[in-house]
Amino acid sequence: MKKLSLLPSLLIFLGLVAQLDAQIPQLINYQGRVAVNGTNFDGSGQFKFALVNAAGTTTYWSNDGKGTGGNAPTNAVSLTVTKGLYSVLLGDATLANMTVVPSTVFNNSDVRLRVWFNDGSTGWQQLTPDQRIAAVGYAMMAGSVADGSITTAKIASGAVGTSQIASGAVGNSQLATGAVQANNIASGAIGSSQLASGTFPAPQSVAGTSQTAVANPSYVVTGDTPVAFTLPSTANVGDMFQISGAGAGWTVGSDWKAVASDRAWNGIASSSDGTKLAAVASGRQIYTSADSGNSWVAVASNQSWNGIVSSSDGTKLAATVDGGQIYTSSDSGGTWTAVAFIDIWRGIACSVDGTKLAAVSYDTIYTSSDSGAAWTARASSSPSEWRGIASSSDGTKLAAVSYDTIWTSNDSGVTWAGKAIYQALKAIASSSDGTKLAAVANGQVVTSNDSGITWTAGAIKAFVTIASSSDGTKLAAVSYDTIWTSSDSGVTWTARASSSMQWIGIASSSDGTKLAAIKGPGQIYVGTNNVFCAGSQGTTATFQYAGNGQWVRMVQAP
Repeated sequence: MKKLSLLPSLLIFLGLVAQLDAQIPQLINYQGRVAVNGTNFDGSGQFKFALVNAAGTTTYWSNDGKGTGGNAPTNAVSLTVTKGLYSVLLGDATLANMTVVPSTVFNNSDVRLRVWFNDGSTGWQQLTPDQRIAAVGYAMMAGSVADGSITTAKIASGAVGTSQIASGAVGNSQLATGAVQANNIASGAIGSSQLASGTFPAPQSVAGTSQTAVANPSYVVTGDTPVAFTLPSTANVGDMFQISGAGAGWTVGSDWKAVASDRAWNGIASSSDGTKLAAVASGRQIYTSADSGNSWVAVASNQSWNGIVSSSDGTKLAATVDGGQIYTSSDSGGTWTAVAFIDIWRGIACSVDGTKLAAVSYDTIYTSSDSGAAWTARASSSPSEWRGIASSSDGTKLAAVSYDTIWTSNDSGVTWAGKAIYQALKAIASSSDGTKLAAVANGQVVTSNDSGITWTAGAIKAFVTIASSSDGTKLAAVSYDTIWTSSDSGVTWTARASSSMQWIGIASSSDGTKLAAIKGPGQIYVGTNNVFCAGSQGTTATFQYAGNGQWVRMVQAP
């Protein structure tokens, strides 16, 4: 949080969070804190916004479209400031005196946000310094790149090799006739394991409802009922098998199903059996499901929700508002009560019965032993900020991450000890007894089997957040474009589902078999700790074993 001096009598504390909305025009979520004479400002404040160059002499965008040369716009945006905190969606044309932010703004390499504030008595003051817009704003420009605008002339020689091409991305339809000749194939590059459909032994006919596959044969579904295939239990790297749907369709593993509507999802929680789910969306409502995500009900009011946690039975919920309060529900989300106080909340956890809560704000850990009715400040993160928190089932063992340190408590948060130092820590998960911990540090999962005393660095896959089964053996994590699972406490990982949109959160049932993941923005997806693939009647697909429990779909042909 930055402290900006406007006048000797006026201080503004400023935080900037940028988030892309799901639809064009894109929005930038701007949040801040205002104090006048050392006291949090309350009431209606007047704000003006502009996106300018590094020198501040060129205006790329202003809230009313009338600002030029780095000067203040003519018309102001009126915002409600509550106990010093306010937020606004820059580019939200539904607000008075607010114009959309065109993606062309970010054709410029250095774009900065300039803000003016008027408390009604001091007059207009320009905040300094201007705040530089980082990578999220430039994603708006990427979303507007026209199809076909990136040609071979714009790609450096050697920039695209086999490691940049997804498995199965190049098939017959992508190759020109005669493009691949004998002199294009390295000696020994093609063996029996590289041969596609038609080189397998005679297919085995399958007419039941389920079939356990083995490596290297082929199967043809001849009945009129879809067949659920289970992946081979043993295989060597390079082994393959093939499935054809002659009579009906087929599935391999479990389907990851998209549920709910597109939202700017920020958090999701699950009951122990995975049937009750609760999710929060920024600027929208809280959404609950009592049937494993098949149907959803909108509850609570529109706020900047950024986190949620659930008791084991799904009846007690607690949700956080970024720059707002904590809200609790004891009836599975039917009604909500505002508790705690306004702060910049970053994470929340609870015991299995929902009575013990632990939450982290930007700079403090708070705990409650009465379902959120009363809160006690426990620890400060100075000089870095808190990022996430996890709890054992009884609420006595807690684990939290600041930016560069993993902390643990064995007395419900009364005392804390720093256990390990890593950079860019983001999230942490705990087993029910608190002995097995898993944290995300700079895109890598680090794990502990002794309540945080010692730690082991694991896979680096640009992980964002993580969830754990109650025994800590089954982990589920998301990277920007992939859902990953582990059945050995994080030693090995398997890719389960991929997406061109960003995964930002995941929740797990207590046994680790039922998972729910969110995109931001995007939909909610539910699935299990299994590989997913499906084919309809007439579809043929070939699968190859890539090692570490991962099968890859190689070919799909009608």
